[in-house]
Amino acid sequence: MKILLADDDPFIHHIVTLWLNRNGHEVNSVHNGLEALAKLKEGGFDGLITDVNMPLMKGIDLVKEVLQLPQKPDLIVVLTSRCDTGQLKRELDNPQVHLFNKPFSPAVLTELIEKLHKENQHSDEHEQRKTVANTA
Repeated sequence: MKILLADDDPFIHHIVTLWLNRNGHEVNSVHNGLEALAKLKEGGFDGLITDVNMPLMKGIDLVKEVLQLPQKPDLIVVLTSRCDTGQLKRELDNPQVHLFNKPFSPAVLTELIEKLHKENQHSDEHEQRKTVANTA
Protein backbone atom coordinates (compact mmCIF):
# COMPACT_ATOMS: atom_id res chain seq x y z
CA MET A 1 0.00 0.00 0.00
CA LYS A 2 1.03 3.59 -0.56
CA ILE A 3 0.22 5.40 2.69
CA LEU A 4 0.28 9.09 3.58
CA LEU A 5 1.20 9.78 7.20
CA ALA A 6 0.11 13.18 8.56
CA ASP A 7 1.38 13.94 12.06
CA ASP A 8 3.33 16.78 13.64
CA ASP A 9 5.35 14.46 15.92
CA PRO A 10 8.73 13.42 14.40
CA PHE A 11 8.88 10.32 16.63
CA ILE A 12 5.53 9.09 15.23
CA HIS A 13 6.88 9.60 11.71
CA HIS A 14 9.99 7.60 12.48
CA ILE A 15 8.37 4.65 14.21
CA VAL A 16 5.29 4.29 11.96
CA THR A 17 7.39 4.63 8.80
CA LEU A 18 9.87 2.06 10.09
CA TRP A 19 7.16 -0.51 10.87
CA LEU A 20 5.13 0.00 7.72
CA ASN A 21 8.20 -0.03 5.44
CA ARG A 22 9.33 -3.23 7.14
CA ASN A 23 6.00 -4.75 6.09
CA GLY A 24 6.31 -3.70 2.45
CA HIS A 25 4.32 -0.46 2.47
CA GLU A 26 5.47 2.83 0.98
CA VAL A 27 5.04 5.74 3.41
CA ASN A 28 5.05 9.43 2.51
CA SER A 29 5.10 11.86 5.44
CA VAL A 30 3.74 15.34 5.97
CA HIS A 31 3.57 17.41 9.14
CA ASN A 32 0.19 19.12 8.96
CA GLY A 33 -3.28 18.75 7.53
CA LEU A 34 -2.86 21.29 4.73
CA GLU A 35 0.17 19.44 3.35
CA ALA A 36 -1.74 16.17 3.61
CA LEU A 37 -4.77 17.52 1.76
CA ALA A 38 -2.58 18.87 -1.06
CA LYS A 39 -0.86 15.47 -1.47
CA LEU A 40 -4.15 13.57 -1.34
CA LYS A 41 -5.67 15.81 -4.01
CA GLU A 42 -2.87 14.63 -6.31
CA GLY A 43 -4.17 11.07 -5.78
CA GLY A 44 -2.34 7.79 -5.72
CA PHE A 45 -2.63 6.94 -2.01
CA ASP A 46 -4.26 3.75 -0.75
CA GLY A 47 -4.29 4.85 2.88
CA LEU A 48 -4.11 7.85 5.19
CA ILE A 49 -2.91 7.82 8.78
CA THR A 50 -3.52 11.15 10.47
CA ASP A 51 -3.30 12.62 13.93
CA VAL A 52 -6.31 14.48 15.30
CA ASN A 53 -4.35 17.46 16.66
CA MET A 54 -2.07 19.10 14.09
CA PRO A 55 -1.18 22.63 13.10
CA LEU A 56 -2.81 24.49 10.19
CA MET A 57 -5.60 21.93 9.73
CA LYS A 58 -6.84 19.49 12.35
CA GLY A 59 -7.10 15.81 11.50
CA ILE A 60 -10.89 15.84 11.82
CA ASP A 61 -11.16 18.63 9.24
CA LEU A 62 -8.66 16.83 7.02
CA VAL A 63 -10.67 13.60 7.09
CA LYS A 64 -13.92 15.43 6.34
CA GLU A 65 -12.26 17.09 3.31
CA VAL A 66 -10.67 13.82 2.16
CA LEU A 67 -14.00 11.99 2.24
CA GLN A 68 -15.28 14.50 -0.35
CA LEU A 69 -12.41 13.88 -2.79
CA PRO A 70 -13.15 11.94 -5.98
CA GLN A 71 -9.96 9.88 -5.46
CA LYS A 72 -9.91 9.23 -1.74
CA PRO A 73 -7.84 6.56 0.00
CA ASP A 74 -9.61 3.27 0.74
CA LEU A 75 -8.35 3.27 4.31
CA ILE A 76 -8.23 6.14 6.82
CA VAL A 77 -6.80 5.70 10.31
CA VAL A 78 -7.12 8.55 12.80
CA LEU A 79 -4.66 8.60 15.70
CA THR A 80 -5.96 10.24 18.85
CA SER A 81 -5.02 10.79 22.46
CA ARG A 82 -8.33 12.50 23.17
CA CYS A 83 -10.66 10.97 25.72
CA ASP A 84 -13.84 11.88 23.79
CA THR A 85 -13.59 9.07 21.23
CA GLY A 86 -17.38 8.70 21.21
CA GLN A 87 -17.70 12.27 19.93
CA LEU A 88 -14.97 11.66 17.36
CA LYS A 89 -16.77 8.54 16.11
CA ARG A 90 -19.97 10.55 15.65
CA GLU A 91 -18.10 13.33 13.80
CA LEU A 92 -16.27 10.90 11.54
CA ASP A 93 -19.10 8.44 10.99
CA ASN A 94 -17.85 6.59 7.92
CA PRO A 95 -16.92 2.92 7.44
CA GLN A 96 -13.60 3.96 5.87
CA VAL A 97 -12.51 5.82 9.01
CA HIS A 98 -10.94 3.93 11.91
CA LEU A 99 -9.96 5.51 15.24
CA PHE A 100 -6.74 4.32 16.88
CA ASN A 101 -5.83 5.45 20.39
CA LYS A 102 -2.46 6.85 21.45
CA PRO A 103 -0.19 5.72 22.92
CA PHE A 104 -0.08 2.76 20.59
CA SER A 105 2.04 -0.16 19.58
CA PRO A 106 3.37 0.29 16.03
CA ALA A 107 3.11 -3.48 15.60
CA VAL A 108 -0.61 -3.39 16.45
CA LEU A 109 -1.15 -0.41 14.12
CA THR A 110 0.60 -2.34 11.34
CA GLU A 111 -1.60 -5.38 12.02
CA LEU A 112 -4.71 -3.18 11.79
CA ILE A 113 -3.53 -1.71 8.47
CA GLU A 114 -2.85 -5.21 7.10
CA LYS A 115 -6.23 -6.51 8.28
CA LEU A 116 -8.18 -3.57 6.86
CA HIS A 117 -6.25 -3.71 3.59
CA LYS A 118 -7.11 -7.41 3.18
CA GLU A 119 -10.77 -6.71 3.97
CA ASN A 120 -10.81 -3.92 1.36
CA GLN A 121 -9.23 -6.18 -1.24
CA HIS A 122 -11.74 -8.92 -0.51
CA SER A 123 -14.61 -6.43 -0.73
CA ASP A 124 -13.28 -5.02 -4.03
CA GLU A 125 -12.95 -8.53 -5.51
CA HIS A 126 -16.52 -9.33 -4.41
CA GLU A 127 -17.84 -6.14 -6.03
CA GLN A 128 -15.96 -6.90 -9.26
CA ARG A 129 -17.41 -10.43 -9.41
CA LYS A 130 -20.88 -9.04 -8.70
CA THR A 131 -20.50 -6.43 -11.49
CA VAL A 132 -19.31 -9.05 -13.97
CA ALA A 133 -22.21 -11.34 -13.01
CA ASN A 134 -24.73 -8.50 -13.47
CA THR A 135 -23.40 -7.62 -16.93
CA ALA A 136 -23.29 -11.23 -18.16
